[in-house]
Amino acid sequence: MKPSTSVKCQPANRPARKGRGRLHGVLFLVLLGGCAPGSRDAASVEDSGLREQLLSRVARDQAVRDTFAMQLRETGTLTPELIASMRAVDSANLAWLKPQILRAGFPTTAQVGREGVLAAALLVQHADADPGFQAAVLPMLEAAHKVGIVSGQEVAMLTDRVAKAQGRPQRFGTQTTIADGRVVIDPIADSAQVDARQAAMGLPPLTEYKRVLDSAYARPQAP
Repeated sequence: MKPSTSVKCQPANRPARKGRGRLHGVLFLVLLGGCAPGSRDAASVEDSGLREQLLSRVARDQAVRDTFAMQLRETGTLTPELIASMRAVDSANLAWLKPQILRAGFPTTAQVGREGVLAAALLVQHADADPGFQAAVLPMLEAAHKVGIVSGQEVAMLTDRVAKAQGRPQRFGTQTTIADGRVVIDPIADSAQVDARQAAMGLPPLTEYKRVLDSAYARPQAP
């Protein structure tokens, strides 16, 4: 995704490994928020330097993931070079973001604007190399949600990522694996109630979420 003056988000993900037709990892799809650099709330923020860093880093994050999605749709696989590129971007972002948040807490809209907050949430989602950091940020994100700084979708996605990293079933069905070019929802705790839990967090029903993921990532099936 290229920087723009408006806010847009693209599907993004981070694979763990490739083999036997299966990509083990998680997909992160932002359905309602925004992540690209923009100018709508730049004039009124308290920390314009932090905001610009966040937006610049998200632009790089999204650029490599745009390539990821395109390659996955076209071939159903990922090259080692692309995986290494994505991991390098994520590693650099994590090295910068972690001390920033642990020192000053999760940024607020007053500090970095709505776009900056969404950018910070996205970078945390992609900090899979440090699940302990993601778990530490989750209560901050939950507190931010209670006062309206972030939406329920950011909390739901990080909740599921933390659960997956800890070997537990997810609660909201946001995490997936790609197997043989198909998107497969990872195990869900109490799956019969997942649509109700998703609705409570502002997410669409699981079937609709899966359909959007398929359109973004799944390789078209031969007729």
